[in-house]
Amino acid sequence: MNSCPVCSGTKIKNYLEKDNFVFLRCLDCGFIWVDVSGVNLSDYYNNSNYLHDKIGKGYVDYEADKAPMQPVYSALLDKIKSYCPGRRLLDLGTASGYFLDAADENGYFAEGIEINPSAVKEGLAKGRKIKQADILKNNYPDGSFDAITTFDLLEHLPPSGLDDYLSAIKKLLSEKGILAVITVNTASWWAKIFGKKWHTFLPPEHISYFNDKNIGLFLKNNGFEVLEIKTAHKIFSLQYIFNFLYRWQGVSLWLNIARFLEKRPRIGRLGLKLYLGDNMLVLAKKNE
Repeated sequence: MNSCPVCSGTKIKNYLEKDNFVFLRCLDCGFIWVDVSGVNLSDYYNNSNYLHDKIGKGYVDYEADKAPMQPVYSALLDKIKSYCPGRRLLDLGTASGYFLDAADENGYFAEGIEINPSAVKEGLAKGRKIKQADILKNNYPDGSFDAITTFDLLEHLPPSGLDDYLSAIKKLLSEKGILAVITVNTASWWAKIFGKKWHTFLPPEHISYFNDKNIGLFLKNNGFEVLEIKTAHKIFSLQYIFNFLYRWQGVSLWLNIARFLEKRPRIGRLGLKLYLGDNMLVLAKKNE
């Protein structure tokens, strides 16, 4: 790719090499992305252990790891309501659909899209409305939803197709519909402190990295009006925290603690709010 996927700038510099992947950085807007040309990303997202991976890998138990986020989700849904009274909601990259329950409890008619077949199967077994589909091939009529949520999804999307994904999202939104995004922020103080050792540099899982400035440009260029951008603080289970620490740093102590907590779920599933500041919440309105 000879130009930036966000601003079309041509001042591109190699930023980092990790796990045989090359990270590129636009010197004009600061967008960072991974060269995934020739990589079959479906190999990662068809993983049958996606929601129940081993200690030291990904999620040990997705639903248990997400449960502490309930108050964050409720507050966000209230915020969306303040901008748009409609109640039809689509959650993109919904996994097994834990967030859909939170949305339903807050008065929404919620459904999700997910490409991982095992995650969809698990969500359907829990009675949630989930479609196994790619965002670009969803078969929903235009204007089907008043709100679309994309949590921890944008960083997974192929950089060369970002405009196509946002165009598909825009078509699905009703007039003045709301898009809510949570994604990592390369301009955060946590990201700046750790630099190239930042824990979220995880190719080929994470391949598109915005900051709080260029994401506004990206949305504006694709027909959205940004309503607010703010730091998002997440709440994680203790087990997830130590599991992720091991995945990031490879320190055996973190692995041992994660294994200890897995056997003691009453402790391991306690929630802890982390004030890292390296995630951002973006709310944007569809412009006609």
